[in-house]
Amino acid sequence: MITVYLACLAMGLVGIVGTLVVGEVGGDVGAGDGTDTGLPLLSLTTAATALFGFGAGGAVSVLAGAHAIVAVLAAAACAIALVTLTRGVLLPLLLRQQANSHISRQHYVGQLGTVTLAITPGQWGEVVFTDPEGNRVRGQAVSTEPDTLPVGAAVYIGDVDDKHLHVVAIPPEESSDSALHQ
Repeated sequence: MITVYLACLAMGLVGIVGTLVVGEVGGDVGAGDGTDTGLPLLSLTTAATALFGFGAGGAVSVLAGAHAIVAVLAAAACAIALVTLTRGVLLPLLLRQQANSHISRQHYVGQLGTVTLAITPGQWGEVVFTDPEGNRVRGQAVSTEPDTLPVGAAVYIGDVDDKHLHVVAIPPEESSDSALHQ
């Protein structure tokens, strides 16, 4: 019986370490409409945390000499407690701290940038700009412009989502002297 709990403990540990190294796989963090509350409850991290808790609670119970039914109940209680602690207490604190630590992508709206990788219609490219704190930022950008935005084109960041900056081309400014020469 101890081998089952140790296997759960090991699989949970591998899952937790894997999500720390690689990150969550598949699915977005949220809808991108400002209603994001964190990662979904049924995620790889949650499953790995539950497995780890189940294995740890069961292994400790068996090593303490508990009956099999008591060990299973203790394992389940430990899994529920660990998931509740990490998802219900720690994650909201981390998300709140993250929101206060750095400027959010929403602060990029209104910034002017330069295309560094051409943005073709229906595809993404790259822009570089300076954020409100003065940091140079590179980001994937898309545009609804009908023509390709070439490298070096000036753009305005009109919106952001989880993956892309939505940019609009800024027409080249004509100097007042050019109107006099025509």
